[in-house]
Amino acid sequence: MFKKTFFSSCFLFVVGVVFAQNQPQKIPLVEILTSIEKQHDVKFSYNSNLIKNTLCFPFKNKKTLKEKLEILSKQTYLNFNQIDARYIVIAEKEITKNLTISGTLINAKSKEFASFSSVVIKGTTRGTTADENGKFILDNVSSNQQIVIQSIGFNSITIPVYQFLNQPNLTIELVEDNIHLEEVLISDYITQGISKKQDGAVEVSPKKLGILPGLIEPDVLLSLQLLPGIQSPSETASGLQIRGSSPDQNLVLFDGIKMYQSGHFFGLISSFNPYVTKKVTLYRNGTNAKYGDRIGGVLDISSGDNVPTLEAGFGINLTHADAFVKTPLFNNKAGLVFSMRRSITDLVETITYKNFSESVFQNTRILDGAINDSNKLSNVNNDFYFQDYNLKLVADISEKSKFSISNLFNKNQLEFSSENNKFREKIVDNITYQNKGTRILWNHKTSDIFIQNIDFHTSAYEFDYFGNREETRNNANNNRNREFEIVNHVKNNGINYDFTYYLNTDFQFSGGYQISKTNILYTYNTNFATPNNQLLSAENSTNTTNALFSEIKYNNANSFISFGVRANHFSAAKDWFLEPRLFASTKLSDSFTLKTSGEIKNQAVSQIIEYRNNGIGLNNDIWAVANKSIPVLNSKQFAVGFLYQNNGWNLDVDFYKKKVIGTTLMTDNLANSTQTNQVPFYISGESEITGIDVLLKKRFGNYRSWISYSYATTMQQFKELNNGNSFDGINGIPHSFTWSHTYKLNQFEFSLGWKLRSGIPYTEATGTYKDQNNNLRVSYGSVNEKRLPNYQKFDFSSTYKFNFSKKKKVKGKIGLSLTNIFNEKNILDRTYELKFVNSQGNVEEQKLVKTDRVSLGFTPNLVFRLTF
Repeated sequence: MFKKTFFSSCFLFVVGVVFAQNQPQKIPLVEILTSIEKQHDVKFSYNSNLIKNTLCFPFKNKKTLKEKLEILSKQTYLNFNQIDARYIVIAEKEITKNLTISGTLINAKSKEFASFSSVVIKGTTRGTTADENGKFILDNVSSNQQIVIQSIGFNSITIPVYQFLNQPNLTIELVEDNIHLEEVLISDYITQGISKKQDGAVEVSPKKLGILPGLIEPDVLLSLQLLPGIQSPSETASGLQIRGSSPDQNLVLFDGIKMYQSGHFFGLISSFNPYVTKKVTLYRNGTNAKYGDRIGGVLDISSGDNVPTLEAGFGINLTHADAFVKTPLFNNKAGLVFSMRRSITDLVETITYKNFSESVFQNTRILDGAINDSNKLSNVNNDFYFQDYNLKLVADISEKSKFSISNLFNKNQLEFSSENNKFREKIVDNITYQNKGTRILWNHKTSDIFIQNIDFHTSAYEFDYFGNREETRNNANNNRNREFEIVNHVKNNGINYDFTYYLNTDFQFSGGYQISKTNILYTYNTNFATPNNQLLSAENSTNTTNALFSEIKYNNANSFISFGVRANHFSAAKDWFLEPRLFASTKLSDSFTLKTSGEIKNQAVSQIIEYRNNGIGLNNDIWAVANKSIPVLNSKQFAVGFLYQNNGWNLDVDFYKKKVIGTTLMTDNLANSTQTNQVPFYISGESEITGIDVLLKKRFGNYRSWISYSYATTMQQFKELNNGNSFDGINGIPHSFTWSHTYKLNQFEFSLGWKLRSGIPYTEATGTYKDQNNNLRVSYGSVNEKRLPNYQKFDFSSTYKFNFSKKKKVKGKIGLSLTNIFNEKNILDRTYELKFVNSQGNVEEQKLVKTDRVSLGFTPNLVFRLTF
């Protein structure tokens, strides 16, 4: 009954009335001059090119001729010289050079500062950027020039320099771009640079982003983990779980390029350079119909579509160094954006690198070499590095057409070898992760109300691993030489076409067609055992997706509704899948807004956790295409909530329910203790997540504080496990609480955060048994019956910004972050395995060993940056 009533109330707001303010509008100067000539019986003499395209405000009240000429002179920077009683000559005032102008940019609607807007001298590449308080200073300008002000979500504005001459700090109001319906609902959702859009999305602008706990640089993925409903149980940047969805179920795009790997240092650092990232749009539910192929959240990351203003910078911290440049070309008709990052870990061992290594490689044989523990290993060769670059070219072909080409590349590589004298082993491990892609985009504005886009994109992900273990035993007959080879490659190519038609300022209709082809190669080879699972081995799988989608949006002063439908055809399943999407909100008062959302999604390409021994001890997430044993994933999600805003308080609450069918595990060691036979390699089941997300924020001047809390029950059911009974989902976290604080004092910024959450569930080992071949096996209790201790940590960060010159053309920043201040030893997961150990008398025997993986300990980091 509640759902029916709520939807009815939302759609009743579809019909509304827009009240326009009756404000004076500028008119051509030539019209004003004609009127003056008639009223005062005078004649103007001027060059027509001098007043061409000049606009002025009309006179509200009766003015004398002298008063009118003085007002026009101030508005136009023209001299009106009256020769006699009848003739008036119009001439340009003398040009003044080397001027310094300043101003403050504000949102005309909310009166908040329009921070970090670009201010450029028209026809040149010179300009500046407004600071976080909307203020800017521009030197060496001439009185006859014009400046162009641009900011995301606002109409561009051009202002003559002469308007600044009599006002030392001109206040300039920017008008929101109303033809686009995705207006900002909350400008500082948790802190500056994070906003809540009317379509339910959260938008992050890294350049505007305020300081966050534990972060001295605006990491794209780590920033999102402060929002409710977003977790990373693995404590990595790339391991985002959005309302219970695993990381592979999230659609991650960078300039339209699909990302299959989005982390450096095995996920601890985001692979997206924040200094060339313009904005990040996050959807948790009610996703736009143009997004497909994944059942979880959507992360749409963009480096911007417009010709950039001139900017460059570089920086270094204790893990990597980076540099970037943004520059216009050919008189602002084109532009270039380029960035590159590379780790310094293979050049210098910092405390941050050492702690990262201990976290990533714990419980693996690499750790001893990574921390240079010579007492355990000898002849150690440990070379690890990561790098990435982004290149984008943008061109304004005409006033109506834009063209851009984007290219990205990121890579992580580890080459490790050593000898373990204690266990008489020689070890070799070579691992490479990389993701590269290209997109070519053409945008055409057929008219003010009809826009088209077409893009060609390609993406390639490669994971290659080779390992060797040469073991020497007491008995030479037991000597072994084991080799491991794992290859997982993904190639994706596609074409997208979409259009947007603005029926009016309230209604927007969009649609399009997409086709993409995905090829996946997976091989698993060893020289000491023949896998009894041939399902993915040496298999090249292909899926082609054809998709049609359409969406209609409605927005007025009180309501927003977006309804879309997407139809996918997956060649792997040889079937069509229909996906309706909905987001609706309505204001019940100035402070209180109700909202609801729902969606159905399907996914034919996903990751499966490979539990088989791969030699290195790291779990592999293998990309695979749906087939007879791996079903197409299906997700249904519904949410309802409210938003309360009053006197600086923001309370955002969402209740949601989500069901995922087709969850697949590949395992051979989750049998119950009462079972003598192992479960199959591939088992499919379903997950059901019910939860509530709460965000409470308050700002007191330069101090901000916000609390995010999530409660969720995640239940999974597989008929082959736990006697078919449901159990706590893998990585299910019932309670998650974050309390964050930021404070700004002049050029200093400080941030402190506390994170507390439930531990994840795990299956406890109850003992060992011998199988039919007399091999020792581990027996387990009920699946995920136990839960790890609670997780908590405190993070701190601080930055100081300064100028290198009086003209403020070179800006600097230094910062310090302290992660896990109290060095909490949080357990991230717990596993069991059988290991050979030496007992008394130098006798080797197998024993059951419990292995805990703990969180990153106390870790400091420093940063130094310069921006030009």
